[in-house]
Amino acid sequence: MSFSIALRLLPLFSLFLTLSLALPHDTHQHASRTSVARSAELDVDVGVGKALGLTLHVGAGTNGANLVDYVLEISEGSVNPDGAKERMVYLLNGKFPADPLTIDEGDEVEFFIINNATESLTMHFHGIEQKGTPWSDGVPGVTQPIIQPGGNFTHRWNATQFGFYFIHSHSKSQQDDGMSMTLYIRPSPKRERPFGKISDDPLDLFQMYAAEHHPESIMIMDWRHFPEYEISEMWKEANIEPLCVQSILINGKGSSVCPSADELAAIGTARGHGDLTAQGCLYINNSIINPQGEGFSAESNVALLPDELWLTCASEGVDNPLYILNVDNTKTSWVMLNLVNSGGLWEEVFSIDEHPMYVVAVEGEYVNTTTPVEAVTLHSGVRVQALVKLTGTPGEAYTIRVAANVVPQVKSGYGILQYASPDPFVTPTLVKPSVGYPALPTSAASIDYTGTLLTTATGAKCNATEFDYTSEQASPYIADPPPSNNNVTQTLFLNMKRPNATTWTANGTGLQTGLYENGEPLIWDSVWRGVLEAADEDTGPFAGSQLVLADSVYVVPEQGSVVDLIFLVHGAQPAHPIHKHFNRFWVMGHGVGSFNWTSVAEAAEAIPESFNFVNPPKRDGYDTIPSTAEGSWLAIRYVVQNPGPQTVHCHISQHAAGGMVVVILQAMEKLVLPEEYAQP
Repeated sequence: MSFSIALRLLPLFSLFLTLSLALPHDTHQHASRTSVARSAELDVDVGVGKALGLTLHVGAGTNGANLVDYVLEISEGSVNPDGAKERMVYLLNGKFPADPLTIDEGDEVEFFIINNATESLTMHFHGIEQKGTPWSDGVPGVTQPIIQPGGNFTHRWNATQFGFYFIHSHSKSQQDDGMSMTLYIRPSPKRERPFGKISDDPLDLFQMYAAEHHPESIMIMDWRHFPEYEISEMWKEANIEPLCVQSILINGKGSSVCPSADELAAIGTARGHGDLTAQGCLYINNSIINPQGEGFSAESNVALLPDELWLTCASEGVDNPLYILNVDNTKTSWVMLNLVNSGGLWEEVFSIDEHPMYVVAVEGEYVNTTTPVEAVTLHSGVRVQALVKLTGTPGEAYTIRVAANVVPQVKSGYGILQYASPDPFVTPTLVKPSVGYPALPTSAASIDYTGTLLTTATGAKCNATEFDYTSEQASPYIADPPPSNNNVTQTLFLNMKRPNATTWTANGTGLQTGLYENGEPLIWDSVWRGVLEAADEDTGPFAGSQLVLADSVYVVPEQGSVVDLIFLVHGAQPAHPIHKHFNRFWVMGHGVGSFNWTSVAEAAEAIPESFNFVNPPKRDGYDTIPSTAEGSWLAIRYVVQNPGPQTVHCHISQHAAGGMVVVILQAMEKLVLPEEYAQP
């Protein structure tokens, strides 16, 4: 672009920032909510709500803010998203998957949930800091009572953040049955963007801002042919943790991919972990799937796990329609992808053939990306925003690939990136790669079926690269160093263990969902005081209760405290995607082996290369290092911002349900609940 053209574009760019970033909520579904009762009224006329199509209303909030008034009705239905088996799912406003929700930074939010399902539930706003509104975090038995069938609850919070988030059930493992949806908070025009690190071309910058304003939401999830409650029963009865999925979905669509036995045999040999079933899973007699020792294989019963879950593959779904992302590079050269792994089990690798990605934000924080990557790994709960330059040929299509990046199973799902065609009668060529695959575009891949990066030596067009969450490119774009070691007021150690086949712990005996979900919430004054009395003096109504004996409730008494959480992974374990509620944390360091120090400061003196005190990643979720017998450790730091009970847990659904959860009672003496959220 010439200098004169660039100058002419600058006023247009400024106009776009002034006008388009201040647009009303044009991506919302507008509706009035005058016929829907508030949470205090249990006689909600859902029929009237459905007839009016009630979803969202944008009105006037306080101090000039927009009030986003959203109604979410949760019900049940049946779907067959991979073409292989129909089964029960949760419907959000009648849909699977749910419609994405877009609001603006600074909005006030009133989120009204109606439970028309047969199971009790709550909805958690994943990554939302809930500054000043801890009662709206959505954890049953911790920040609110669980919502019983026929009941409802109103969450009220302020959009003090920006970026990409998602909303999901925080009861049992209902997230795995479709009880989740994406949430995008468009950043204020005043926010400084990192786009200039990618290009200084004014036209590129203009189109990047436009792409950010109207991103494409892509929700990835691993999919089983059995609902959560059946998986839970199988786990308990067979005493073997179910660790296989039947397909991988992109925005609720996918196919049942079943590679040939020869291909899977070759993959199994190359990986060296053991033979693979038709489902791409390790056999259940493999010690990785079914560990040896007390509480494990001696009591297990493989016959109680159906073959469909791990052994066989339903090839009749291979030609099921795939998700198609439509783009038009005659109108823009950039698209923003909002990516989230909403599945509750596997870490996934995301890639688009022949389309590198610039990761510009991770979990609502702009990062320092300057170079593109061909692949991005997404653990459960992580959200990534990536800009993609649309360099493809109009009318052509390119394969979107998502691969499970885990030891127990190899499995891929697919979608299609489709460019608008100048000739509507010309369609791209789709070809089955081999037996057991859907028909796909003939584009060049950057990852293989297992998620492994390809190179020119393996037939790729380039040596594929992957986004590194530990690198400088994953650090905050605007430097945000953590408080110094001298300011740390409390260090808490969490012991990540697996004592038997059905239990995972973050401390003590594990805080399984049955110990807290259905009780009165810890946020209520009499409850948290009673729990502390029982823990300190062994008196009161909670004395001797399993909740107290689990030893999984911590206390941080002062608001403003600087807290280090050190996760100690004992023995051979997979990566645990740790998620902390409320405000984000700094990732101070991690390593393999034992953590033999009493503090981060002490450890940093011994192994300074393992820590980052300058500008570490700032996240609400982060993986521990996969470990062998020597274990591993992760150290994070945060400042207590919210008085109230804060939940910290592994985001793998089965690990959280199995007890890998702790609650930190923070500055509880400062907590004042609004009357409608206080104990009746």
